[in-house]
Amino acid sequence: MKKILMILAEKNFRDIEYIVPRAFFEQHNFLVTTASTKKESVGKFGFAVTHNHAIDALNSADFDAVILVGGLGSLDFMNNKIVQNLVEQFVTENKICAAICAAPRNFLAWGLLKNHTATGNNFDGNFPELCRQSGAIYSADPVVVSKNFITADGPESAENFTLEIIKSLS
Repeated sequence: MKKILMILAEKNFRDIEYIVPRAFFEQHNFLVTTASTKKESVGKFGFAVTHNHAIDALNSADFDAVILVGGLGSLDFMNNKIVQNLVEQFVTENKICAAICAAPRNFLAWGLLKNHTATGNNFDGNFPELCRQSGAIYSADPVVVSKNFITADGPESAENFTLEIIKSLS
């Protein structure tokens, strides 16, 4: 059974970017674990998720993939060393690292996408420049797979984003 770790912001994660992937993963018999910096996360539209694990108590060895759920709240992870170190463990272990909407900006800020193609939500017009600055190759495609990294531009791509993760884990 494949095991997925979904990391949600404490507040303002994008509800559909959690709900849709989780439903697809569970339909494919993947075990989903959620985590955040607090016991509960509340999405932009009020969807609440109670977590069973603290983010600092998790180990990448227990999972096959990590997903940063998008929404503006995900930008709070940019300076969070615990989340960064956990994702870097997944990278070191050549596991799937995925992010959607605003969340790929964390991968860029952490220097993980150098020489990789990436996409993300361009809500402020800066995403292509952020890619260039971090050594990543910007793509306007809605979903991009670049080795073990999967990125997507936003809620309208949640289904295809999830299907690419499932395909990569199969």
